[in-house]
Amino acid sequence: MVNIQRGLYDKALVLVPLGVLAAGVLAFAVFILTRQQLTLISTLKVALKRREFSMVYQPIVDLQSGRWLGAEALVRWHRPAGETVPPDIFIKAAEDAGFIQDITAQVMEMVGRDATQFFKRHRDFHIAINLSSADLESPTTISALARLAAQTGAGNGNLLVEATERGFLEAEVVRDTLQQIRSMGIQVAIDDFGTGYSSLSYLEDFELDSLKIDKSFVDTLGKDSATSQVVPHIIEIAKSLKLIMIAEGVETEDQAQYLRDRGVQLAQGWLFARPMSFAALNKRLGA
Repeated sequence: MVNIQRGLYDKALVLVPLGVLAAGVLAFAVFILTRQQLTLISTLKVALKRREFSMVYQPIVDLQSGRWLGAEALVRWHRPAGETVPPDIFIKAAEDAGFIQDITAQVMEMVGRDATQFFKRHRDFHIAINLSSADLESPTTISALARLAAQTGAGNGNLLVEATERGFLEAEVVRDTLQQIRSMGIQVAIDDFGTGYSSLSYLEDFELDSLKIDKSFVDTLGKDSATSQVVPHIIEIAKSLKLIMIAEGVETEDQAQYLRDRGVQLAQGWLFARPMSFAALNKRLGA
């Protein structure tokens, strides 16, 4: 009995300090992460005031002909000192801090300036704008899109909005917003399908035009991975609902051929073109 107690005591002498040390390390890590998040949020607020954001445009191509049929407008953040903040970091921070609608507003202003009366010259081209959950739930989004359509000279199908799956959670509010958007001749795509909360019932319930196949799934094509069979299922779902399919992040000809053979109509990715300035896009279109 004495030996058992002594053994427990010896183990406690080792484990208790280790536990205290681990708790301290965890607390310090939480402190650092919290401070970094607060710093990012305050920096974001300043960036919005200084208008540090800019736009690039990634072409969307017809997989059969290779023709450029559209472009996705992508927001970028370059700090005055030269630092570039990745979109997956600052977009999430903006959503958490309640700044995402401010970023969307600046995006629409920049696209409007870049593409003023653009569609008068390019009737068969479209520009896609990303909308957040907060955008879909806000009545100001409709008026902002109306201004953008007027400024760019957009006709039916010249503008497209992309909404991620989590944007469809407030079903009743979003359904009304999407109906108004489509009534303006603006198409609607569900972005990142299969990575969030949506199900087939969501797709059937909302009025949609396109479905975007996420890059994370395109990356698995031709590989022996657990998610390699997701793309065929997404393709079949889109076909059954008569939705246009747009594959994101296509980087190899093998991926493009796989998608082409299965009836995916459109794609974007480095295989075709990297994101570029609007001036470069205009030049390539022969404007």
